[in-house]
Amino acid sequence: IQQNATDILEIIPPNIEQFIASNNNISGNLPVSLNNLPKLRQFIMASNALCGDLPDFTQSFVTLQELDVSNQTKGFTGPIPVDVWRSLSLKILNLADNMLTGTIPSLVGNLDELEVFDLSNNLINSSLPSELGMRGDGASLKHLDLSNNAFTGVIPYQ
Repeated sequence: IQQNATDILEIIPPNIEQFIASNNNISGNLPVSLNNLPKLRQFIMASNALCGDLPDFTQSFVTLQELDVSNQTKGFTGPIPVDVWRSLSLKILNLADNMLTGTIPSLVGNLDELEVFDLSNNLINSSLPSELGMRGDGASLKHLDLSNNAFTGVIPYQ
């Protein structure tokens, strides 16, 4: 697929639960909002040519379990939207291999269902919040990759 991301995402039916379009040549910015997809459980667009800011997934995050926009040739920039940290059903969050900046807020402690958390190869330059070590007693987290960033301090634990 060689198409603009906005053009593709504007024609997806609102009842879609899984959208997977990895390893293509989909380019450009994602739309500012993906709120027209309220039943979305999986959003996977890894290994494309997406860029710009990550969109607001506010309504989709009610049901979203997997978000993977890793390995973009151009890369997402800017901070991770705060709504990502409010997604209580999120199990897989893979934002690796982009150019994301900013911090990981204490809200990460709300992600009790999170099993895979990959922020490797970005430009995040903060300390890790203590809540990362306390989220759900770490029971669900199986994969944590924070490599190749500019984190300071220590990896927190309870």
